[in-house]
Amino acid sequence: MTILRTIAAAGLTLASSVAALAAPQVERLRGTIERVEADAVTIRTRAGATETIRLGAGTRVSQLAPASLDQVKDGSFIGTAAKAGDKPGDPPVALEVLIFPEALRGAGEGHYPWDRLPDSSGTGPVETSMTNGTVRAPEVETSMTNGTVAGGVGVGNGRTITVSYKGQSLAVAVPPGTPVVMLEPADRAVLVPGAKIFASAVRDGDRFEARSISVGKDGLTPPM
Repeated sequence: MTILRTIAAAGLTLASSVAALAAPQVERLRGTIERVEADAVTIRTRAGATETIRLGAGTRVSQLAPASLDQVKDGSFIGTAAKAGDKPGDPPVALEVLIFPEALRGAGEGHYPWDRLPDSSGTGPVETSMTNGTVRAPEVETSMTNGTVAGGVGVGNGRTITVSYKGQSLAVAVPPGTPVVMLEPADRAVLVPGAKIFASAVRDGDRFEARSISVGKDGLTPPM
């Protein structure tokens, strides 16, 4: 009986490994639409390659509209691609912030490796992570001071936001000037030549099958 159980457990492990290997790998594409067909778009990627992306019945099309950090509130569901902090122990530094609509709360929740992205500091592309989760106000010890305001205080060094995901949380520093965008529902009418896009797709031979395509609104370049 013990031998049979061992064989069965080994079979399940092997089956799980095969399934994991067979699972399609999602790739992320960034570029400009060159041609639009009934069920596909052809883009020129940032690297200069030409790729065709097929559109299926389940492909989600959205627009990315400019937003501001003031629109990120306690309870907002966001995604942020970030690079490592300058020193050990420093929080990761956001390179962009994406605000999701309520209908997409929970999309891609977690913290995981992302892609090499341009760094506004001018040092070239850097390795990044992606964190999707809910913004939470950190709990801190406080004191109360009542008095007369003698002057204003500007927020010149950006902001740190705490993102909660799957029972964990991560503080992310958001410097001034970090691109902030909001995801808006759209239809395929926004897929036009010249539009800048960000797509998640699965490769199928020399083409891609799109799971989602986000189009920069009014010429915006998707920052993620």
